[in-house]
Amino acid sequence: MSTIINARSPYYIKTQATGQIDGLVTYSIYIYDKILTTDKPTTPTYVITKLPFDTGLTYSIIEISELIRDYLYTKYYTEAVDAAWVEITATYEDNTTPITTNYTFLAFDGFGFFNEGINPRESTDPTQSSYTPMVLQDNVTVYFVKGEDIRIPLFSEPQPNVVTTIGSGVWNEVELYWENAQITWDATSVPQTIVDSNDTREKIQYLIIESDYVADGDKITITSTTGNAQQTIITLRELCDPKYTPVRIIFYNKYGALQDIYANKKHKISMKIKDETYKANTIDIPNFLYSINDPMMQRFHVEANESIEVNTDFYVEELNNPIKQMLVSENIWLEIDGDIIPVLIKETSFNEKTHVNDKLIQYSFKFDYAFDYIQNVR
Repeated sequence: MSTIINARSPYYIKTQATGQIDGLVTYSIYIYDKILTTDKPTTPTYVITKLPFDTGLTYSIIEISELIRDYLYTKYYTEAVDAAWVEITATYEDNTTPITTNYTFLAFDGFGFFNEGINPRESTDPTQSSYTPMVLQDNVTVYFVKGEDIRIPLFSEPQPNVVTTIGSGVWNEVELYWENAQITWDATSVPQTIVDSNDTREKIQYLIIESDYVADGDKITITSTTGNAQQTIITLRELCDPKYTPVRIIFYNKYGALQDIYANKKHKISMKIKDETYKANTIDIPNFLYSINDPMMQRFHVEANESIEVNTDFYVEELNNPIKQMLVSENIWLEIDGDIIPVLIKETSFNEKTHVNDKLIQYSFKFDYAFDYIQNVR
């Protein structure tokens, strides 16, 4: 199992010597995607030299998350790079004898919480208090809209075995969130085991299920087949409201995986416009007249931006954590009628709702489209 780096939080490397370190510690850092070792760069991505840290001159510490994030591309469609290998060779002098320590990490664009401590979720062992789980989302209740594929992010290293109560339809595990269910895929009644590899493109996989044959209350049981035992049972809940067009909110969650939440109630699109004006001279000098059809006030530098307000259905409390992760995500998209729209969240505060305090839990979110209404890309 890999040692995980969640690169949106700081990650510290401590190089410990058995005796006194004489001189600088040199860190040769290799960051790359695809196949472990095979695709490793011939020269280091970064080289860092550091003096020993403590008064006893026995160890050195560096922080590497920001360096890693330059090589993680949390985008939509095929240019995305959601995982990377990080290999580090630390060379130092231990009582005048050169010593080399090697490290290998798997980095995601995830983040930890303050109460998870330093280097959050670096372990994949569920017996640890802070670990990267097999199912890369916090909620075990998944809402779906009939006719829209269901997508669940999974970590491949536990090699999850997937069984459902869905009677018919198709499913498959894929590397790319945005793939669509195909009739050539396996039947949902056939158990599947996700295979791990040394390819970063296969570390986060998405279980995609055709929803046309899914019934409200169907369950997906996901069990690890390697490493420490894990089992997660996901319950599928159907959202049904033919009055409104459902909006799928897609975002990178705390594990560095794409996740979605539906806002299937009323949504409104608005537009904000700004411009400048000047007073033009419309007199035809030679003829000493002007046309009453020519405007004196001329408009220019016209810019417009669209915004959208969406509303969710009534949800269970466990959706609160994914919603908070969406609110702090750096990359969010909306899928509306098959169109993918990059957006920026407008919320600057959030009041978490509970059944005890609020009875029914429903949220409203406002997004700005992350582009101008007029195409002005230069």
